[in-house]
Amino acid sequence: MKKCFFLVLLYSISFFSQHNDLKKTVKLSDSLEHVEDFTKAIQLWQNNVKGNPTLATNYIKYFVYLKEKKSILSLDKLQNNLLKSSKRDTFQSDLLIKTYVLYYNYLSEKESWEKALEKALEGVELKDFNLASTKTRIEYLSNLGYIYRQCKNPYEAISFYKKSLDLNMATNGENANIANDYNNLGDAYIENYNPTKANECYKKAISILEKITTNKPEDIDQLLIGYRNLISNLLEYGAQDEAKKYVNKINTLFLKNKKQLNIHSKELCFHARQMQIDGNVSFFAATGNFEMATKYCDSLKTETSFKKENIKEVEFLTMRYYDVADFMYEFEEYAQTAERLHQLEPIINKFNLIVPKMLVNAKLGTSYEKLKEYKKALHHIEIAEQIVDQQHFNSSKFSIQIIKAIILGGMNKNQEAIAISKNTLEQLVYEKTKTKIAIDQIKFENVSELADAYFINIFEKVADLYVKKFKLSKQKKDIEIAENLYQIAGKLFQEYYLKGEFNDYLSYYHQEIVEGILECTLLNQASFQQKIKNINLIERNASQHLLKEFDKKIKRRTSENTTSVNQINNLKIELEFYKKQNTTVKRERDFNSRKIITLQKEIDKLSNKLSETEKNYSKFNTATFDVNKVISRLKNEEQLLKYYVCSNVVYAIMFSNNSIEIKKIGDKKTIENQVKKYSKEIHTIQTNFKKNSNTLYTLLMPFTFKKTITIIPDSFLNYLPFETLYNYKKEAYVIENHLVSYNYSLPMWLLHQQNRQKNYNQSLAAFAPFYDKPSSNNKRSDFKELKFTTVESQQIANLFGGTLFTKEKATKDNFIKEIENFDIFHLSMHSQLFEDDFNKSCLVFSNEEKLYFSDLYGMHIPASMVVLSACDTGSGTLKNGEGIMSMSRALTYAGVKSAVVSLWQVPDKETSEIMISFYENLKKGQAKDQALANAKNTFIKNNPMKNHPFYWAGFIVNGDVSPIVNNSYNWIIYISIGILLVALLFIFRKKLLQFRK
Repeated sequence: MKKCFFLVLLYSISFFSQHNDLKKTVKLSDSLEHVEDFTKAIQLWQNNVKGNPTLATNYIKYFVYLKEKKSILSLDKLQNNLLKSSKRDTFQSDLLIKTYVLYYNYLSEKESWEKALEKALEGVELKDFNLASTKTRIEYLSNLGYIYRQCKNPYEAISFYKKSLDLNMATNGENANIANDYNNLGDAYIENYNPTKANECYKKAISILEKITTNKPEDIDQLLIGYRNLISNLLEYGAQDEAKKYVNKINTLFLKNKKQLNIHSKELCFHARQMQIDGNVSFFAATGNFEMATKYCDSLKTETSFKKENIKEVEFLTMRYYDVADFMYEFEEYAQTAERLHQLEPIINKFNLIVPKMLVNAKLGTSYEKLKEYKKALHHIEIAEQIVDQQHFNSSKFSIQIIKAIILGGMNKNQEAIAISKNTLEQLVYEKTKTKIAIDQIKFENVSELADAYFINIFEKVADLYVKKFKLSKQKKDIEIAENLYQIAGKLFQEYYLKGEFNDYLSYYHQEIVEGILECTLLNQASFQQKIKNINLIERNASQHLLKEFDKKIKRRTSENTTSVNQINNLKIELEFYKKQNTTVKRERDFNSRKIITLQKEIDKLSNKLSETEKNYSKFNTATFDVNKVISRLKNEEQLLKYYVCSNVVYAIMFSNNSIEIKKIGDKKTIENQVKKYSKEIHTIQTNFKKNSNTLYTLLMPFTFKKTITIIPDSFLNYLPFETLYNYKKEAYVIENHLVSYNYSLPMWLLHQQNRQKNYNQSLAAFAPFYDKPSSNNKRSDFKELKFTTVESQQIANLFGGTLFTKEKATKDNFIKEIENFDIFHLSMHSQLFEDDFNKSCLVFSNEEKLYFSDLYGMHIPASMVVLSACDTGSGTLKNGEGIMSMSRALTYAGVKSAVVSLWQVPDKETSEIMISFYENLKKGQAKDQALANAKNTFIKNNPMKNHPFYWAGFIVNGDVSPIVNNSYNWIIYISIGILLVALLFIFRKKLLQFRK
């Protein structure tokens, strides 16, 4: 018995010894594979054939394939041998999974990404996958994420990147590979049109690299790459201020380590320098500082070796110069763009740089087209046409054809232009669907996967060509094709747009689509229902950034419910993605079916967690927005006037309770100049303002108006006080005949209507800070003493039995502390406006404590009304697609239902008079728009020498205009008292008659 035990023990020791030796061999083998020393790896396993004949033989075959890569058949044979083995240990399982890595890499290069995906999924579903080494599994999962990205399925890409990330983090903690995983995940989020999540991932990658980066040159280079990637993404989404922070970081890191990098490797140092240059060129070009961007390019030029063996360096430099020219084009500097691009031609031709040559000529084509130099444009676009890849599906080859068609249209070769655009679009759809579909039969479902800026642009441009064709032919079919193509472009934009904050690029595409849809609506003499359909598409595509935040805050959601609602919305988007997948491959079809079931279960589970209130409220979103709901809520004497400032023209739509009227107002630039001129006349108290005022009235208000008008301005029209427009025929301002209020959008107006004030909580807090500098002017600016604010605030507080915070009590801290305790806030104080950086704009409390625009964005203020009795609180920086970045907008973002704000530096004394009158009218039960209009008209009547709009028109009301005092209760009381008196009189009379008898 003892002898048997001894033999077992001896065998166990021997087994574990051999196992550890094999483990070391595999580890060494992996190291040799990593440095691609396949010869030594083969020798290593040849030396281990006696101890582990099967595994060693298989590894030798594996490395022979890696070394020679002659035929996939040898790899196929090795994989089949491993699969046939019924008793695979962990080492054999690991090798088997590695063969799958080689196999799907081969398929991605030689055949297609779809076949690579099929092979990769086959490997991950094997039992061996979980037996493979952690390192192999991490790499495999990350690769699967990348393959899914190439197959245009960012949802699964994100899923597998996360799996790789979780496994890596659990096994190794934070390291350079983890940072790489975060970068990959960020890229997948970009492809899923979620820049916010992408930036979070990029920042996480940078954070890890900043922590772990020692003095290793390779780590420094990786961190520079991370900075460059984040800068590029931030700039693409318009976050220039944040990008600047990382530009400073990339400069500091490179300059600090330049010497060390150069000592380690000149090649690595030069690559690091390229990353620094790239970040700076992108930043300065995107912000319009082309001189500085060019200087960075020039500095790299002196360090670049212009030899054929350094063609990658030359191409990199060329592309940076191209980037500068590309941004010049975005700034509409077409002549300078062409000049810059021509300067690149000698170096492109000398080194035969294919991709830069195609891009430069395509951009020259578009630049000359804008300059109306059509022969030059056609010459360059035809060069690009010859170079572009015609064999594979890509946006460039289609874009170039459409540019060519636009150029031919400019040359009055309309038939040729239409023929090219028609053939191009039909070819695009054919390559995507493998079905021939005529241009007038193309549907959104045929191209729904092409939610990309390039394809949106293609459909929009072809639609525009058909509009021009209709204007010549007058054939109804042409305008119907145009309208359908614009709608497809709009629906693609719907898929493309993340539903976050707009940037210049999103705004541009949206404006082009809106202009096209409204033009077609007018030309096609659309029916009421067709108008509804087109306006719904437009509004569903508009920025939802402000709406979503306001929606969330007026609901007072818990953080848990907010998270659930966000998760439901994201899952619904993902569910729609899988429902749209159309595949003939059974494996993929089954996978999609399982995915749809799983996603629906997750949505149902999260929905059940929400309260009934949350469920009902979460139904409001612009994806289901319907103009019919707006029209149904309009009263008989009420209208909505919505403006759309498009790329070239301005449109206006008047909504009444039974009609929609659309009008083309005029040329955008002409109207913008007129508005600027008029604004200057108002702000500087010029006496000849009425002429321009009447001109704008005639231009902007060509409708028959009812008593109450809510105006929803767009772009530069946000700066215009419409109630000041003067009608020569009636010899009256708009304010004298109409009640005017403002709102941000149709969905926001509807949201205000659905959440109108019902509790009539009149708790009011008035803030009137003390400023110790003597006043030298009569405006509420410059941090100087405001003589009338305390009296104003005291009277208003007394009217409503409110609380007055004045002098040392009117602090920022007290305002923040009291946010939950009052329903109305009157802030009579100084403000500061920074048009170059709206985040610095602020309200100024006592002790010059500043409450910034950015502070308000992060707050929740559950007030029904905030009155900013201060200067410029309704003005600010105009951001494309979003509107004015003002204190008014910040209050709405914080959840305030209505705000009274100023459009310019208002006079102190006159402001107090209007404000007190405004609150007196509110106390009578008047609606906010009526109360403000009456206050202004009373001022004009009482101050005939100050009837210039500068004195009375500075303040406007935005948002919910419902009353803050419910006088219906007073009428009930009065009626009750009346009935009681009549009853008493009747009783008294009856008694009197009885007494007389």
